[in-house]
Amino acid sequence: MSVYQVPHPAPPPTTDQAVLSVALTTEGPASVVEVRGELDMDTVGLLVDFTTTVLAGLPPPVLVLDLSGVSFFGAAGITALLTVRRQTAARGCALVIRKPSRITVTILNLVGLRDEFITE
Repeated sequence: MSVYQVPHPAPPPTTDQAVLSVALTTEGPASVVEVRGELDMDTVGLLVDFTTTVLAGLPPPVLVLDLSGVSFFGAAGITALLTVRRQTAARGCALVIRKPSRITVTILNLVGLRDEFITE
């Protein structure tokens, strides 16, 4: 009797690259953080760290999160928004959510937080 073992296929290559990008622009006195990609448990740290940096020192009077480019939004995204809201409030800064993507609006509706965040 012969036994032939088929080798396991190599696992797909993994990357530790975040599938999220954030960019900072200004509009008058407001700082605008443009968020693009998946806002999940692997990437929310990038957004929270970025907003922490923006709010360090002399914070802007208004922080705008442009979420029009968010392609995935889950529980970690909700936690990130709550964290950013807490950060801005502690610094005396207003938080505005701009153009939230369809998935963002859907999830915020599901958990009853739409009216707490979406103002534009």
